[in-house]
Amino acid sequence: MNRSRIAVIDIGNTNTDIALFENADVRRRDFLPSSPEYAEQVCRIAEQWHGETPLESILIASVVPAVGDLLVTLAESRMGVQPVMVEDFKTQLLPLKVDRPETVGVDRVVNAYAAVHLFGCPAIVVSLGTATTFEAISDQGEYLGGAIAPGVKISLEALTQRAALLPPGKLEKPRHIIAKNTLEHMQSGIYYGTCSLMEGMVKRFRNLLGETARVIGTGGISQLFADEGIFDHHEPLLTLKGLELIHRRR
Repeated sequence: MNRSRIAVIDIGNTNTDIALFENADVRRRDFLPSSPEYAEQVCRIAEQWHGETPLESILIASVVPAVGDLLVTLAESRMGVQPVMVEDFKTQLLPLKVDRPETVGVDRVVNAYAAVHLFGCPAIVVSLGTATTFEAISDQGEYLGGAIAPGVKISLEALTQRAALLPPGKLEKPRHIIAKNTLEHMQSGIYYGTCSLMEGMVKRFRNLLGETARVIGTGGISQLFADEGIFDHHEPLLTLKGLELIHRRR
């Protein structure tokens, strides 16, 4: 039986996630910073996979154009493979009911697409990464828009940088909501503040989408909140699986 082998690359604002799929299953995965300095290393990983058994395709979703464009150039020159840039056809993946569809981040479109095909709709996608984003998907599978808030790490870093007497904080769930020391005060505010943000936004979105809207949690920090009962489904690989789905359905 022939195996379908593809590489998918999610270039986020902070990190780049690369995965090898074989017949819709993740076989390998790597994680690197999103910067031109690391683009060659990302390409070497894909090149190694391609050398073992030729890749059918390479799909890229990038919100950092400089890195995405460099990866395309490297893949073409070193592997003879022209990657598929999802940015080029993101507005065709599902109806984007927003003012300027072309400005919606490709990662947000891919996440919405994956949510529809993996979990059904209506749906709410909550992604916790550099930013905390919310996507609203109608019962007809339309992307209705969403919201963007500062990410958890950004909030913690801003707090420690702006307040001279506050120590650097580690991102983790505190032992108590009502904290007993300065470090846990910060952790409680950031952690439970983020929980309340998500709970409040989900409630408001459901008021418009309907109570049946499924909540899908994803993103690099989502595991920290997976047990809080906010998500109906926790899928940290939502963007990668969305890219694989796009390949299969094109």
